Amino acid sequence: MNPLASVRQFNQSIWLDYIRRNILVNGELARLLAEDGLRGVTSNPAIFEKAIGGSADYDAAIQALALQGRSAEQIYEQLAIEDVQHACDLLRPLYDAPDSGGDGYVSLEVSPTLIHDTEGTVAEGLRFWHAVNRPNVMIKVPATIEGLPAIRQLIAHGVNVNVTLIFGLERYQAVAEAYLLGLEDRAAAGQPLARIDSVASFFLSRIDVLLDPQLEQLAQQGGEQGATAAAAVGQVALASAKQAYQLYKGIFAGPRWQALQQQGAAVQRLLWASTGNKNPKYDNLKYVEHLIGPETVNTIPVETLDLYRVGGQPQSRLEEGTAEAAAVLASLPTLGIDLTQVAQQLEDEGGQKFKEPFAKLLAVLEAKRQQAHAAAPVAAELQLGQYQAEVDARVAAFNAQDFTAGFWNKQAELWVADATAQQSVRSFMGWLRVAETMVGAVPEIEQFVHEVKAAGFKHVVVMGMGGSSMTPIVFKQAFASQANGLPMSVLDTTNPGSVREIEEAVPLAETLFVVASKSGTTAEPLAFGDYFYARMKELKGERAGENFVAITDPGSKFVTQATAEGYRRIFLNFPEVGGRFSALSYFGLVPAALYGLPIGEILAGAIGMMRACGAYGPVAHNPGLELGVALGLLAQHGRDKLTLVVPDSLSDLGLWLEQLIAESTGKEGKGILPLAGEPLTSISSYGTDRVFVYVGYQGQPDAVNEQHLAALEAAGHPIVRILMNDARDLGAEFFRWEVATAVSSAVLRINPFDQPNVQAAKTATDQLMKVVVEQGQLPQTSQPIVQENGTDYYTAAPGRNAEEVLKSFFGQANAGDFLCIQAYLMETPALNEELQQVRALVQEQLHIATASGYGPRFLHSTGQYHKGGPDTGLYLQLTTDHAQDLPLPGRPYTFGTFQNAQAAGDLQALQDYKRRTLRVHFSGNPTQGVAALLSQLRTVLAK
Repeated sequence: MNPLASVRQFNQSIWLDYIRRNILVNGELARLLAEDGLRGVTSNPAIFEKAIGGSADYDAAIQALALQGRSAEQIYEQLAIEDVQHACDLLRPLYDAPDSGGDGYVSLEVSPTLIHDTEGTVAEGLRFWHAVNRPNVMIKVPATIEGLPAIRQLIAHGVNVNVTLIFGLERYQAVAEAYLLGLEDRAAAGQPLARIDSVASFFLSRIDVLLDPQLEQLAQQGGEQGATAAAAVGQVALASAKQAYQLYKGIFAGPRWQALQQQGAAVQRLLWASTGNKNPKYDNLKYVEHLIGPETVNTIPVETLDLYRVGGQPQSRLEEGTAEAAAVLASLPTLGIDLTQVAQQLEDEGGQKFKEPFAKLLAVLEAKRQQAHAAAPVAAELQLGQYQAEVDARVAAFNAQDFTAGFWNKQAELWVADATAQQSVRSFMGWLRVAETMVGAVPEIEQFVHEVKAAGFKHVVVMGMGGSSMTPIVFKQAFASQANGLPMSVLDTTNPGSVREIEEAVPLAETLFVVASKSGTTAEPLAFGDYFYARMKELKGERAGENFVAITDPGSKFVTQATAEGYRRIFLNFPEVGGRFSALSYFGLVPAALYGLPIGEILAGAIGMMRACGAYGPVAHNPGLELGVALGLLAQHGRDKLTLVVPDSLSDLGLWLEQLIAESTGKEGKGILPLAGEPLTSISSYGTDRVFVYVGYQGQPDAVNEQHLAALEAAGHPIVRILMNDARDLGAEFFRWEVATAVSSAVLRINPFDQPNVQAAKTATDQLMKVVVEQGQLPQTSQPIVQENGTDYYTAAPGRNAEEVLKSFFGQANAGDFLCIQAYLMETPALNEELQQVRALVQEQLHIATASGYGPRFLHSTGQYHKGGPDTGLYLQLTTDHAQDLPLPGRPYTFGTFQNAQAAGDLQALQDYKRRTLRVHFSGNPTQGVAALLSQLRTVLAK
């Protein structure tokens, strides 16, 4: 049996005298708890100095906190408190166990600068107690003369206390008395005494380190005194511990103690500290083996822990040789050694040993803080031509009215005048500071990733729609596959072919499925989850839930379902963070961490952008404000087509920007339409409704795009250029664009946080699905105007054949219009290429903008703009039959029927808003159908 675990049979508890973020995250502490039987954790400033100052574990968090304006000491406190909270959570099951025996605690020490400050110690102890906010934290207080009344007061307040720096028996008795007085004060105040725990930490090896040289020198002198000294070498620390234990047994007995015990009080156990051997002459396990005894604790450093695991021989020895121990202590005065003076010297030195590393740690943190402040987010270069002066003037006007301060104070009147709408604005601005919250959640997320990998998972599938899936899509493309991450797939379509493709591509039993839905009622991710849960149940039975993770808002129905189905983990996001503004929340960061990305660094970049945008005080230039004003003003001048030009590795950034900007601004007949993935065409094909944005990387040539942008700029088009250092800057860019979107909405005087027209398509789909449930199939709500070569055409545009229909439909295009291709088809590289050719053809021939999206993805993205934005769209919907469909568990319909109902519902909603629509339905192979359509368009548009 593991010797460490065996110690428990003697009623001693082994605690770990060490803490560092990586052992919390990587499962090491959890392993020690499970395998070695560890029952607590202690920390001190020297431990944190080695952990924080001596590793890179905390660098991203330090940067993020520094950018929030925290001082070096505030950064230390935040990091230490987070680590202690994390450790407390790992130890909480032990603390809550009926047989916890006063264990399950994690200790956090007050500042060593307060070692002689009673009031300061009490104040900081209470502050730490409330900040950690865990019942199983112990606040460490030094056993100085000034610390004794602090111990009494903290115990009276109900705070668990670990009394540290005890070196002598007299001071130990005073510590025990302070504990008893605190309990009595609390009882007199009518407060409960149960679950108030304390330990008295007696420091041992330092005693021998100090006295052994003196004793050895006396021993060398020979004679009776020399013999006495020789007998005491290496024995004073153990003798002190054995005598302290005898005192303990007397203190916690008798009427006084029994009166407190009857009210639920627990004994203040002795804790053996400084138990790592510092003398090579001695057995390295000396201060462990000889001090095993009931109702005691030994807090052991990692090195000693490792040694004991291999060579420990646990046996209750604490009360062996008590007479000899008493004799050793009694002999010291005859040798001219005053233990009281020795204890005071060690106390003074001990305080200094904590002050020095604490000062060193603060110096390291200050240097890193200064380094963080010296860095700045990448700047956006705005070349706005004839609009530059007006944009500059509008920015100046916003600054004059202190817009930035009002923005961060959530002054809703900056956007809308209506009181109800203002409340809506305020209730969805939690995204402004969600990155700050998520910095503290990084260890939790990273620990979860380690657990998942340790459990043997080999793949991750993220299943969501809109804001729940866009960010993982961007991350997956922008970052190459990570060696320390899991391969990731994203499912955001109800197309049965796409669902089957993922099912066949992943090792199901070893795949973690992340079901992401903010509301917990989004139909698509719930359908995905039900489908794969049913498949997993076939493989694993009642253990199917181990392969599933939920990300949703608190209180959603999905929480109930995920709990009932035994999901491995449920991450609760924030109700005040809307889906399209959720990139820097659990929705974006949990998948990113599973993929192996440095989410701490990504968040630090976001907080750097927050700082630049005025989150922590006035700024001369607010990059989010300046970009947002430019986009809003350009839209008011008719340049409302935000055309995104990016290198291939960032092409999916456009999907994220489409949802953010189109869904936020496309309402009340206004809006900015982002165009992602539009093929480059001749400069003359672009109208005066364009503004071009390039997002790329510094030092990575992109000659084709750069030449195209230069030509566009020369032609008078407004250009915005943003060059990131690397993909880790995406966190900063997410936040820049979120601010810019909100600011552009203020320019347009609209609420960027609602989506009033999205429900129309959902309602129409729901009505159709009711018919499916009742009748077993989708109703035929309209007849094709033309049927030709296995293709059906549905439109209000006239025509006797396909060519005439296409001609009359595209003949409606006017300057400033755009074509929107809505493909309710299975996405493939071949189909993508054909759709790009359709876009390029229309751009060149009609000189209008083009957008393309797969349904139902775009319903959660640009769908709001399609119904609520300006009536400038020509909507080309592409649908097909699903020859190889998939059933949906628990539903009387298939994925294919569901997707076709979504297509029909969206088409109905567009028609209800009097939009110009053409539905082309392919009975055969859709890729071949699109190729035939492209051929027809070449003929029609050439005339």
